[in-house]
Amino acid sequence: MAKLTNNFNIRKISEEDIPEVYNLCSKNSLYYQYCPPFVSYSSIRSDMEALPPGKTHEDKCYVGYYENGKLIAVMDMILGYPDSDTKYIGFFMTDVAEQGKGLGSIIIKDFCASSCIEGFANICLGWVKGNPQAEHFWHKNGFRETGKVYEMDDYSVVEAIRTMIVQVSDKNIKVAASIHSISWKESHRSFCNTDFIERHSVENQLNYIVGKVEKGSEFFIFYDQDPVAVVSINGKVIEDLYVLPEYQNKGYGTQLLGYAVAKIQGHGLKPSLWILENNLGAERLYLRNGFVPSGNRNHITGKLDEVEYIHE
Repeated sequence: MAKLTNNFNIRKISEEDIPEVYNLCSKNSLYYQYCPPFVSYSSIRSDMEALPPGKTHEDKCYVGYYENGKLIAVMDMILGYPDSDTKYIGFFMTDVAEQGKGLGSIIIKDFCASSCIEGFANICLGWVKGNPQAEHFWHKNGFRETGKVYEMDDYSVVEAIRTMIVQVSDKNIKVAASIHSISWKESHRSFCNTDFIERHSVENQLNYIVGKVEKGSEFFIFYDQDPVAVVSINGKVIEDLYVLPEYQNKGYGTQLLGYAVAKIQGHGLKPSLWILENNLGAERLYLRNGFVPSGNRNHITGKLDEVEYIHE
């Protein structure tokens, strides 16, 4: 299991931890009013073993979040469910003493970020219909109803999803072109003349994306509720990683880069990319995320070379 957050200690829950989990959950009476029966040692044990169809225990992570040695949150998740691009949160609860302080939102934000880096595009979950606390929390954290409702014995479950990364298609290509145009202009403004910069309009970049897709590239848009970044993958090569200027230095580039790396590695390939030798900001990003210079260079102009980096 990958590290989920930089803010807490996380480990898998074991049989010995069940009393501690019970102590945390049993304080949240409101949750069990909407989702009976009330928690018990037996129900926790069952949740630790429960699996959806087609999944194994290797796909399941039932973990506790600890701060200063105290259990402050519990999460049950399934990797690659209901499809390979998605993680499913089966259960999430924070200590009631910590609620209202933003703790839950911090955990979910970090969880979504690490999921992108692991190569997951979506987070799916469900809440009990009619539970205003759950509905408000998940809406606040970017989850939206899919329209599916599942009837249980004593309650109904509303399915919701947060989509972080979407492949570019005819429906959203103008969004991708706009991000590409704005970000490309900003990143090249310091060393390209004005006329050349202005040629990279939204329409021009749309045609550029169409041309690359026709030649086999896959383009993706990263969302943090709003669209903020793009990247393309062509075989093992990562290209066109651009983040809108107002969203830079917030970790979005790292998340989208990690997603691209994971996608390429999933095909058994070693990721690589090329950057202009004067792009120091990009170089710092790539070095931080496991890329090193390969020694290969392409001569671009009389003044600039393009340098290849590979992921170790």
